[in-house]
Amino acid sequence: MEDIVAGNPDRTTRKSKPPPGWTLPLRPFGYLLVGLVWLAIWGFVFALGWGILIYGVVSGELTIAEITEPAMASVSHFLAMVFIVAPLVVVLLGPVILWWLPNVSWPLAALSFVYIGRSLRPSYRHEKLSFTAFGDQTTFGPPTISNVSLSLQPVRNTALTRFLMRFYVAGWEPSGIGFLAMLPAGIGWLLLFPAIAKDVSATTNIVCGVLGVGLVAWSFAWALRSMWTPAKDHRRAE
Repeated sequence: MEDIVAGNPDRTTRKSKPPPGWTLPLRPFGYLLVGLVWLAIWGFVFALGWGILIYGVVSGELTIAEITEPAMASVSHFLAMVFIVAPLVVVLLGPVILWWLPNVSWPLAALSFVYIGRSLRPSYRHEKLSFTAFGDQTTFGPPTISNVSLSLQPVRNTALTRFLMRFYVAGWEPSGIGFLAMLPAGIGWLLLFPAIAKDVSATTNIVCGVLGVGLVAWSFAWALRSMWTPAKDHRRAE
C-alpha cells in the first residue's frame, strides 16, 4: 500500500515520455468524462447505503413493522432473520457498501478532476498525468485471469494525490482490518432504521439513533486510523 501511496521510483521514466501532441487538447475532456462516470457510480453506491434512511427522514413514512411482522410470522422466519439475514446485511452494508465500494469509486472521480486542473496548467503540458499499474489477486472484485489493472494513478505525487491514493488503495486492495473496522457500521445502520421509524416510541428513536450514529462514527474512525497505520507487509504494485 505505501509504495502506491508514496510513489513509485519508476515513475520518473514514465514522466520523461511526453504524451503525443494531439492528445493534449483532449485530455481535460477525457478526464472529465472518466470523472463523471466514477462520480455516477459513487452516487449509486451512496444511494444503496443511505438512500432508504434519507427517504425515511424526508418522508416520515418508514415503519419498523415492515420488517418485524414478516419475521414474527413463524419461528423459522424469526431464526432466519436473526441468524442469516441480519448478519448478511451487516457484512454487506458495513465493509462493502459503506466502505469498499465508495473507496473504489470516489477517489478515481476526485483524481480525474485533479488531472483536469493539471491538464490546463503549462507546467504539466509535456508529461503524462496518470498511469495504470497492476495489482495482485487480492484486489477487491471478481477473480481474474491476469493481474487487475489499477488505473488513474498519479505520475507526479502531491499531498493531495497521496491523500486520495490512501482511499483508492483502501477500496481496491482492501485489508482485513478494514473489514473488521466497518462491521460495527453495519450494526449501526440497522439501528438507524428504528431510529427514524414512525411506529416506535420516542425513547426507542433516541436510543437507537445515539447507538447507531455512535457505531457508524466508531467504525469510520477505526477504518480511517488503520489507513494511516504503517503496514507490516508491503506489497508493491508493478
